[in-house]
Amino acid sequence: MRIYCHFCDSGQVNTYLVTAGEYDCDALIIDPADLDNGLISIIETNRYHIKGLLVTHDHEQHVRGIGTYKKIYPCPVYAYRKSVMGYECIQLKETRNHEIASFSIDILHVAGHSPDSLVYVIGNAIFTGDTLAAGRISSTSSMSQRHLLVRNIISKIMEYDDNYLVFPSHGCPTKIRIERMFNHDLLESEVTMS
Repeated sequence: MRIYCHFCDSGQVNTYLVTAGEYDCDALIIDPADLDNGLISIIETNRYHIKGLLVTHDHEQHVRGIGTYKKIYPCPVYAYRKSVMGYECIQLKETRNHEIASFSIDILHVAGHSPDSLVYVIGNAIFTGDTLAAGRISSTSSMSQRHLLVRNIISKIMEYDDNYLVFPSHGCPTKIRIERMFNHDLLESEVTMS
């Protein structure tokens, strides 16, 4: 498996291209923000076959490229909701070992930042959308939603091994171990909850 991180200036969002191998193989796009020539070049040069667009949550900056992707690479959109930006989606619920093309994916529903937030675990990589980033958790609309988000992160995401890599929609990658040791939002909440 290979992971390409593509930074989109508009909205400052990371889009991830996840491939099953190095060349001429299945691939997925996670957080289909704007599509540009740089990402198209990687896909075409390596003959990747885009098999799905995986939406972490339906916020405009994370999904604005769906239409462009679908014109160039006709493939299904996977999301928590039935439709995103007017495009019909294959609805996903929380489950383990869900098969999409040649990928086995753990799908975690981690509400708090938004009701439809999904986290995707592929191999030893966790794609967290806006729920968890390096050193912080995401914004919420209320303290009760913040509490829900923290509880979901601790009970679902932090259950994975320390060496799992975390790929957020904003900012740089991190590891479960680093977040367990240094994420102030989670450490503070664990003290409050105990």
